[in-house]
Amino acid sequence: MIRVHSPATGELLGEVPDLDAAAVAEAVARARAAAPEWASRPLGERVEALFRWRDLVLDTPLVPETLVRESGKPRHEAEGIEVLYLCELIRAMARLSRRAFAEETRNPLLFLTKKTRLVRHPLGVVGVIGPWNFPILNNAAEAVAPLLAGNTVVLKPSEITPLTSRVLNDLWVKAGNPPDVFQVVTGRGAAGAALVDLVDAVMFTGSVATGRKIAARCGERLVPCVAELGGKSPFVVLPGANLERAAEAAAWSSFIHSGQVCVRTERIYVHASVADRFEQLFVPRVAALRQSAPDPAGGAHDLGAVTFARQIEVVERQIADAVAKGARVLVGGARRGSGPGLFFEPTVLSGATHDMEVMREETFGPLVPVMRFRENAEALQLANDTHLGLNATVFGPPGEAEAFARRLHSGQAIVNDVLVTYFVVESPLGGWRASGLGFRHGIEGLRQWTRVEAVTVRRPLLAPVDRFLAKSLAFPYDPRVLAVLRAAMRLLYRRGFAAKLRPPS
Repeated sequence: MIRVHSPATGELLGEVPDLDAAAVAEAVARARAAAPEWASRPLGERVEALFRWRDLVLDTPLVPETLVRESGKPRHEAEGIEVLYLCELIRAMARLSRRAFAEETRNPLLFLTKKTRLVRHPLGVVGVIGPWNFPILNNAAEAVAPLLAGNTVVLKPSEITPLTSRVLNDLWVKAGNPPDVFQVVTGRGAAGAALVDLVDAVMFTGSVATGRKIAARCGERLVPCVAELGGKSPFVVLPGANLERAAEAAAWSSFIHSGQVCVRTERIYVHASVADRFEQLFVPRVAALRQSAPDPAGGAHDLGAVTFARQIEVVERQIADAVAKGARVLVGGARRGSGPGLFFEPTVLSGATHDMEVMREETFGPLVPVMRFRENAEALQLANDTHLGLNATVFGPPGEAEAFARRLHSGQAIVNDVLVTYFVVESPLGGWRASGLGFRHGIEGLRQWTRVEAVTVRRPLLAPVDRFLAKSLAFPYDPRVLAVLRAAMRLLYRRGFAAKLRPPS
């Protein structure tokens, strides 16, 4: 059994089974048996199933209460971000799915007698392996697109925060939906490895190191792998930026969920001409953040506990490295409290440079460094100097900031705002470089859970021409036919209208 403890109080919250490979295989077998019936349902029925589930989630206080207890985050983030995200995701993806999965017709130029229909089929059983920091947003919510596409889903949540996923699984069944279509299996790494070995596609959110292993195994099996991995998101403040708004946005995007967010601000670059003023506005906002054990009833506070104890060790190591290399701690810098709760003060470093670990390696905790630059070109080079590329933010005059954002090496960039990408679910969200493979959100995030079959048929009215063309390419080859084809190619591609088709400059 896996014992789940509150990161804020240390109390035992519950136990879940530590399933072995055989138990995971049984769940996948049930999902595979349920897949044909689920895939055969009209899209509208699958949409209604998700709507029924959504409505129960909204009406069940146990969902945010469980999430708060096991993750340590404030009720505001549990309900106002994670539950809201699930609802918005279901709404938007349901609306987009009709266009995403609609049959398309392609008309060839050479064989005018044919037309091809593109038909999309589900992949089968999708395995979702979720992280500990977002028990809804990066766990159960990842089942939405595969389910809409007609796949069945087996979710393995993190062993650190598995309780919320089990509650949501119960609500899926309570909503009257087929129990084997969406299942939750609990366990440690062995359960996740077994899932990867058995399913037809994998969705993974987590570390780069684990993502590489999963992608390698999927490559060996030749099954699709979608992965959202680490981030080292830059926050760039250009001259002429609204510094009040930039400081406010930086405080939230740096310390939401105690910094345990893949797309959160991990490093701040500020133009030297406005850096002093920015720090004067930013540091008091961070110092004023209210940190305490989460109140499931929604009591007023801003920061909760650090969910995973190992992240505190990372924060402490990066602070020590930065200070040894000349950085200064402007606020925070230490653990808070002496009890069993995992609390670390929100911390800001000034005078950061790129030889410090905190500027180059993911922190995933309540720590953010500030570095100064003198030219915008320098800031662009520094922001792009990373092996990751998940998210980025630019504050500045709108036109200049957008031009800067377009040159960032990042899956998504936000101008004069922060963290909105997860709620702009109509657009694809994915990482560059080591930050991931594939997408979540948008039509792209729906279609990746299907395989395409191209069905080519004859146009009935052009049957005689079609028979002639077919004969021209079939055995026995005739030199006279080849001569006709040769002349036709020159006419079509060197002198005909096809020769005039050029890509746009």
